[in-house]
Amino acid sequence: MKAEKIFVEFEEDEAASSPEIYELNIISGGCRLYGYLLTPDKRMEKPYPTVIMSHGFPGYTTNNDLELALMRAGCVVIHMNHRGAWGSEGHYLFTNLKDDLIAIAKWARNSAIADLYGIDPDNIFFVGHSMGGQSVLNAAKELDFIRGVAALAAYDIGAAFLHNMEKELFLMIETEGQCLKMNSAAEVYENARDYREELGILNQYESLAEHPVLLVEASLDRVAPADKMMDPLWEKLKELSAPVTYKAIVSTHSFAGQRMKLAKTVAEWIEKTARFF
Repeated sequence: MKAEKIFVEFEEDEAASSPEIYELNIISGGCRLYGYLLTPDKRMEKPYPTVIMSHGFPGYTTNNDLELALMRAGCVVIHMNHRGAWGSEGHYLFTNLKDDLIAIAKWARNSAIADLYGIDPDNIFFVGHSMGGQSVLNAAKELDFIRGVAALAAYDIGAAFLHNMEKELFLMIETEGQCLKMNSAAEVYENARDYREELGILNQYESLAEHPVLLVEASLDRVAPADKMMDPLWEKLKELSAPVTYKAIVSTHSFAGQRMKLAKTVAEWIEKTARFF
């Protein structure tokens, strides 16, 4: 992997080596998750570090530019839509998100799948934005083989209730969540309320201490303010002398005006963190 390649393309594609996009469906909780997998140009050396992306709520803000940047740098990138989101089967619930990521990671690490796509099973990373940031942190706590986890402007349901932001959470579900398959906004909100401690990123945070962690703050964030949602985890991990990196980017929740800086931050951290022999 070469982080400096995030915005550099080969002069031209070659038929036998060009990057590829593969449509995927992966089973989680008895439901098919739909998405795609990107493979880098085969002129880059195998096996490839692999990034599993987790989208936010509901996923309007895509991270396709970040995914393609990481592909150019030499990563396999897996983008799957969570249950009930963007055509995937099942109903959307916050408690499903972690389990979806665990199913995807185990699929990617299977030796037959790893050989097929050039995945390095020792260099599998989670990267998630907003609600996806919460989800990747929680999934990494249960998978010791995850090489590192990056949370970008992570939303924390536990913190939302702690800081009296539950009205804003319900309105987000009621308005933005209409594109999701759900029985009702009330059911999804009640799922958040009833499992807020389990979903909170401080729950069992000690389990992250062995994972390299990247926390990226959006300093102008009004959706998931870092002082309420990511800074407490940063402080806890520092107390444990965990391998945690904290970066602040002066931008809003979507990082809309600083996407290249975001890609550079994530790619350089992966390159530094990956095990290359």
